Amino acid sequence: MIAALAVGVAAYFVAAWTAPRQSPVQPVALPALPDLTGQPSELRERLQRAHAAARQPNRPLESLAELGRLFHANGYVVEAEACWQTLAAEDPRNARWSYLIAELRRLDSDNPGQIAWLVRATERAPTYAPAWLRLADVQFKSGRIDAARQAYQKRLSLLPGDAYARLGLVRVALQERRRDEARSMLAELVRDWPAFSPAHNLLAEQLAIDGDLPGANRARVRGRDAGRFREAEDPWLDELIAWCFDYDRLCVRATVDRQTKYGDHGRATLERAIALKPDALAAYELLGGVYLESNDGENARRVYERGLAAAPAATPSAHYFVNLSRAYLLLQQPTAAVRVCREGLARLGDAYELYDALGAVLLEMGERDAAIAALRKAVQGSPIAANANYTLATALIGGGQLEEAVEALRRALAAEPTHPPTLALLAQIEIDSGRWLDAIKYLRPLYDAHPDLPEAREKMAYYYRHAGWTAEKAGDFTAAERHYRAGREIDPNDAELQVRLGVLCLTQRRFAEAVDPLEAYHRLQPREARGALYLGQVYAATGRRNEAKEILRKGIQLAEEAGNPGTAQHCRDILQRLP
Repeated sequence: MIAALAVGVAAYFVAAWTAPRQSPVQPVALPALPDLTGQPSELRERLQRAHAAARQPNRPLESLAELGRLFHANGYVVEAEACWQTLAAEDPRNARWSYLIAELRRLDSDNPGQIAWLVRATERAPTYAPAWLRLADVQFKSGRIDAARQAYQKRLSLLPGDAYARLGLVRVALQERRRDEARSMLAELVRDWPAFSPAHNLLAEQLAIDGDLPGANRARVRGRDAGRFREAEDPWLDELIAWCFDYDRLCVRATVDRQTKYGDHGRATLERAIALKPDALAAYELLGGVYLESNDGENARRVYERGLAAAPAATPSAHYFVNLSRAYLLLQQPTAAVRVCREGLARLGDAYELYDALGAVLLEMGERDAAIAALRKAVQGSPIAANANYTLATALIGGGQLEEAVEALRRALAAEPTHPPTLALLAQIEIDSGRWLDAIKYLRPLYDAHPDLPEAREKMAYYYRHAGWTAEKAGDFTAAERHYRAGREIDPNDAELQVRLGVLCLTQRRFAEAVDPLEAYHRLQPREARGALYLGQVYAATGRRNEAKEILRKGIQLAEEAGNPGTAQHCRDILQRLP
């Protein structure tokens, strides 16, 4: 019975893998030209020429391929598939036609059809790695786990170390309840590909399942910082962008390239979009944003100004003027930045984004009262705008209006509970007011949500340093050690945390435990005589006499150079007692 069942299961998977090979390919009639009203003139002309060429007797295959690419790249799905079907029949050894049909089946959510055509493509081009990844993914989604594993492994054999295939194999392992193995594979993937956001996101899911919520939060943050997910490179599909004349599609493609930091971040694609519709502002706004992200103020300014000149009848968005203002700020032209904000307000009315930008520029120029007035209008227009409330708070604090500033910060926090600058400023207010213990209610969410943010790490380390010292002065050495160790884990480069932990262990005669933090302190502060003294003591106490002598001699030299005879004498005393 078991043997029969095994044979049956094996037969099912063999059938699932091989059935698509039996699908016949039949040429179909050449599609008629669709209604091209409203399409760019270049697309209309190229489609008409390609369609006429494809209808000629004994036409070359390339004429039909050109027609298919134009249809596919510009959203004419039915017409594109008719071209690819005919090419798959007339040129059956070319895997590209089957692959492009599979892509159209994917867009139609036809998983069986997609599998059939992908199997055909992999048979004809077994070394084209993107086809194996797409086949693996659709097999996995269809519940064909064993087939998915084989396809992922095939891609991995073609592209050793590939992140996409490895992520797929992790998901296969999780599906098969091989959770320990999956976690090990995932840890290696995150280590090898730190900029691969899906791996961090999956790790966050697994940590949350384990109940490790802080770890899950850190993984989510790393996933977010790694950038947006991008499909694996796929030359056969990517080349279609050169045949696209659809303005909106080009803008979407460029946005993906920008968000995933791919290639030239969409610059060339946006220039093509602008050439198609020079009187539309969306592509100018996107292209200017690409330059702003790289702090290229001059090119950003040029693009935004070019758009305004080319489309005088168009209505820019508030963000268009905000970003042009930012470009002038990058060029250190704050007066021009103010002018742009005011022009935007004159054209668009009371847009809170523009008041926010205007207030920030005025504040930078030292015009605090005018900045506060603009920022109050920004907050009035959008009370839950986190950035506007934060900027208003900074302006109010500079003017000594702390109570109103705190109210603005609380509004910002209500709008965005993990807004980093707001949390950091509220924590600093508590610290500056002598209520540093209360700062933890802001520091903890700041660090949990943004563990890789330098300011978050620095402030958390500050908190643990002071918490430890307070506990130590109160005689609670257990709590002091706990705080020092927690701070040291967050910021191992905090020299004061290292020395306080080391000295605490030293005074409790736990010499072996004192070695690591005191070595770290000496490494961070190599010119500090007391660090050499402490380290010399623990080396001597742990039997490392030669190292103790060397570091104590150095301590004597450092202490004498610093004019600290007491520390120098302590070093000599210990040195004299060493055999």
